[in-house]
Parts: sequence; C-alpha cells; structure tokens
Amino acid sequence: MVYREIGRYMKKNYLKIPAYAALLAVFCQILWGVVFPVIKKSYLLFNINDTGSTFLFAGIRFITAGIILLIVCTIRDKKFPFMEKNEIVPLLTLGSIQTGFTYGLQFAGMISAASINCSILNGTSFIFMTIFAHFMFKDDKINTRKVLGSIFGFTGILVCFLWGGSFESFSLKGEGVMLLSIISFAFGTNVSRKVTKGIDPIKASGYNLLIGGLELFIIALFMGGRLSNGGIFGFSCLLFLALASSICLMLWTSLVSANGVGRISVFQCVNPLSGALAASLLLGENVLQIKYILSLILVVTGIVIVNTGKKK
Repeated sequence: MVYREIGRYMKKNYLKIPAYAALLAVFCQILWGVVFPVIKKSYLLFNINDTGSTFLFAGIRFITAGIILLIVCTIRDKKFPFMEKNEIVPLLTLGSIQTGFTYGLQFAGMISAASINCSILNGTSFIFMTIFAHFMFKDDKINTRKVLGSIFGFTGILVCFLWGGSFESFSLKGEGVMLLSIISFAFGTNVSRKVTKGIDPIKASGYNLLIGGLELFIIALFMGGRLSNGGIFGFSCLLFLALASSICLMLWTSLVSANGVGRISVFQCVNPLSGALAASLLLGENVLQIKYILSLILVVTGIVIVNTGKKK
C-alpha cells in the first residue's frame, strides 16, 4: 500500500535528501495550489450554489481526509489512535476552529469569489500568521524580515483588488468571506502550535479534519444541503481534495520534521502560482492580466522573504 511505502521512505530518512525533499515539497504545494480551482469546478459538477450544499461537500471531503490519516496511524502503530482524555478538549478546539469554522467560511465564500482571487488571498496567510504569532509566542516576534515580507504581500492584495482605482473585483460575500477564513486559518495554525504539544502530528491532523468535517456535515443537514450527481469527474475531484488534505499534509509535516521549517517553508511560494495556472486551465479564468501577474510576483516575493533565513 502507498502508506507503507511512504512509511518505509521516512524510516530510511529519504526525506532528508535535499533533492528528494525539494521535489516532495513542491509536489505538496502544487496540489494545495490546485485545490481552489478544483473546488470551483466541483461546485459546477455537483450543482452547488448555496451555503448548505457547500458545507455538505466540505464535510464529506474532510471526514474522508480525517479517516485516511487515522487509518495511516493505525497501520503505522498497529493499533487505532484513540484520543486520550487530555487530548479531547485540545483536538475538539482545533477541529472546530481550523477546520469547521475556517473551511466553512472558505467554502461559502468560494461560491462568489474568483479562483485566482482566492489563490492570491490565500498566499498572504503568512501575514496574519506572523501577526498572531507575535502576540501568542515569546520566541516568534515580528522582525524586519517579517515586516518587509508582509508589506510585499499586502501590496499584492492592493494591486489585485484596487487595480483601476476601485474594489470592483472584491465582493464582501465572496472575497470578503475568503479573507475572514484566511485570518481564521492563521489564528488556528497558531492555536495548533499551543494545543497539540505532545500529540502525534498525524493523529492530531486526522482528528482535526474529522471533527471539523463532522461539524460541517451536521450543520449542512440542518440547512438542507444537497449534492447533485457529479459523475465520475465530480467524484474524482472530491477524492483529489480529500487526498490533498491528508497525504500532502502527512508528507509536509514529515518534511518539516526531517529538514526544519526554514528549509521547507520557502516552497510555499509555489502555491499561488500553481493555483493561478490551474484556474486558467480548469476554469478558463484570464490570469494573464497585468494586475494578477504583479500581485502574484509581490505575494510570492513576500513569502520568500518571510521564510528565508528562518531558524531550522
């Protein structure tokens, strides 16, 4: 099975080989970048146009992803990773904030938001992570490098949405809600650093996705959410999204553990680029407009500046 092969590579420290690590890091970021266009495509295939249906789709995705990760833990440890008593509250908190609330906002906002706009906004999540980390951790304060990178990222947002002198491409129920989800994700990421200490990262991620997915699924049922028959292509999109949330998360966590944050995080610059390319190929969005090109350059530069020179 693929999980056993991944585990075998990890045990042999293949993840510490620079070329191999770089290849896997780029692979993860490409898949995560493609997520936004695939979600938008899935909305068309499953005829999703209301909040309840987006929650149902998101719930199925994250429940599937969480189960996959818990199966990986079971295969690795040869026993099911039940939550310990001291893990219940932290994992419930993390799942509710980082998956349930955050992705509820994201999937709802994407009904109205353009995919390329989502990719650019998502690329600036590091700005909010930096701000929250400054107030939540004594050893992660804002410095000159972080300020400079954040200026580039914020300028990228302004170029994207103020090009031509107006906010015409920015809607509160679309890009506005997406921005709130990104802020929530940044907060949840820092909360994760606090509440998951001592908990196996794959186990924590599995329950994070499963708990948040169940919350979204239950809310969707009360809201009358429903999905049309998306066909084989629609099912393939849903499976891809679940795998992107599970296998890529597992690989990324292992890469950071084996190589250090500084060496791996810089590859996040690939994410908005792959998202823009996928938006063009899958949705036919015109991503070659000057404002998008400049925005991507600024955001990618900001990501590189913030992540270059980090401690291992």
